[in-house]
This record gives sequence, structure tokens and C-alpha cells, in this order.
Amino acid sequence: MMSFRDDRLKKANIPMRIVRLISKINEFKGQQNLYINQSPQILETLQKVSIVQSTKASNSIEGIIITDKRLQEIMKDSTRLKDRSEGEIAGYRDVLTTVHTSYEAIPISSNIILQLYRDLYRYISATGGVWKNQDNVIEEILPDGSRYIRFKPVSAVETPASMEELCYYYNKEVRDDVLDPLILIGAFILDFLCIHPFNDGNGRMARLLTLLLLYKADFEVGRYISLEKIIEDSKESYYESLNRSSIGWHGGNHDIYSWIEYWLGSILAAYKEFESRVGLIDSRKGNKSYRVEQAIMSVLGTFTKEDIRNACPDVSYSTINRVFAQLKEDGVIESLGKGRNAKWKRLR
Repeated sequence: MMSFRDDRLKKANIPMRIVRLISKINEFKGQQNLYINQSPQILETLQKVSIVQSTKASNSIEGIIITDKRLQEIMKDSTRLKDRSEGEIAGYRDVLTTVHTSYEAIPISSNIILQLYRDLYRYISATGGVWKNQDNVIEEILPDGSRYIRFKPVSAVETPASMEELCYYYNKEVRDDVLDPLILIGAFILDFLCIHPFNDGNGRMARLLTLLLLYKADFEVGRYISLEKIIEDSKESYYESLNRSSIGWHGGNHDIYSWIEYWLGSILAAYKEFESRVGLIDSRKGNKSYRVEQAIMSVLGTFTKEDIRNACPDVSYSTINRVFAQLKEDGVIESLGKGRNAKWKRLR
């Protein structure tokens, strides 16, 4: 809400770096329907992969780790949940599915946010569907083990009114149609995280709301590329940008564009990956081995064979293994472990 009060967003001078990011994203958005219409079968596979990756990554950011095999069992909704962690994963799966399938019918209101939060915790004993009942703080654990309070969110008493206000301002700005929707969505998510309205699960709810707002604004890249995984892969930048933009938030003196720049960069990265995957799928320049090699060359940091399989969902494991073996022999990549889930890295 503090980003919206007193027409702050309308009065602010948007930095050119932000304008350029928005322009690039909108260029990719313009190609979105072309890709969607020309490769329906491949996109269906990408969507299935994205849902699994998003569920795993968003919970992993919060320290909830699970094996790929067990995750697949939970995603099929055909297994008995063993503990709280699996309950949280199943809840995220359900809310994510709701957002994917019903976003057009979901209004942005505090009551709806409470309902989504209730569904996030439907499989565990923790009370979902209510605002936080005690004040909370955002802490950072220092290298020596001591704790540092980085930010004090809105108090529990003020939270219901703050969320009502945030939803009101957001909907008003959407109706006014003056500011780019990407600016509005980024500001909404920043304010949501600064309010920190729940006792637990604020990060996961923020990521679910991000998808919901993007879909409603016709940015559908998160349906095919996991935004949560992109955030997980850049966690340090995610938290650093939030930290910078939360300074002075309570007084409305914060620099919103530190967060907006990171957030837009994540969206742009997703669109680039989306174009790369669909472009490689439809490319007539090379065969499947070529596409696997190109997928490996486009990965940032370490990767697994499963990551490449997700990037090339119609390519067999035997082809992927053959390309990995050849690139290893050529000194292009090396393995950092053993087995199917081993991490790999490029040497050049």
C-alpha cells in the first residue's frame, strides 16, 4: 500500500533501465500467442514440467526439500501425505492449479487472498485462511549465528486494513490504466511482502499471487516456464533487492525500483527461456542432438540431465546421454558427481 498511497507511482520518474526492461518484455509478450498456437503439444508438456518445477522450487526456497520421485507421487495426488512438509507441497500444488485454470474468475481482494491461503494449508494442522495473530519480523542469520532484524512488517492489528487498502489501490490503478501493469504488479508484490500478512507462507503466497496477477494482465509465460525456479536460482539477488526496496517503506520513502528491476529481470529471463525452448523445438536448422547441445549452452550455472530433459521434453534420455558423453569427451562439460542426478557444469 505504501507504494500506492498519494499517487506515488504516478508521480515517480520511471528510470530508463526499467522502461527498457518493460519494452523488452512486451516485445516477447507480442510473440506469445504465436508460440502458443504453433506448438500446442509441446507446450502442454512444458506446462506439466513447469507446474512440477514451480511447486518444488517455491517450497525449496522456504527450506522444504523433497526427492524428485516423491514429488512426482505427490503431484499425481494419488499418495498419502507423510508429514507437514508434504502437506505444504500438496497445498501449493492445489493453489497453483487453481491459479492456472481459474485466474480469469479470481478477483483481487483480501477475502480471495485469505481463501487461497486457506487452501495452501488445507492438508496440515496449521490454521490457514486468517491473517497473522502476532507481530512478526524478517530476520537475517549472520555468519556467526547471531540474528539481525532486517525489517519489521506491519503489525498484526493493522494487517487486515492494510491488505484491504492494498487491494483497493491496486484495483483502482488497474482501472485508471495509466501505469504499465508490470509496474503495478511489482509494486503490489513488494507491498504484500512488506505487510507480511501471515504467520507463515508469505513468500509462497507472494509467488502464487505473482502468477495470478501476471495471468490477469495477459502475461502467460509462467504457465510454461517456472518463475519460482528462476527466483530459486537467483535467491541472493531476490533477497538483496527486497532488502533495498523495503528501506524506508513505512514512511513511503523507499526506492521501489531496486525490487522492480530484479522482478522484471526475472520475467524477461522467463520469456527468453520460453522463446529458446519453443524456438529450438520448431527449429529446422538442426536435429534433436543439436537442440540438446544448445540447451546445455544456454544454462546458467550448474545443471542436471533432468534440467536438460525439461528443456527438451520430446528428446529421449538416450539422445541426451549421448550428447552429454560427447561433450564431456570434447572437454566442453564435466560432471560434479555420479549418477542420474549428478550436477554438471560447462568448462567453456
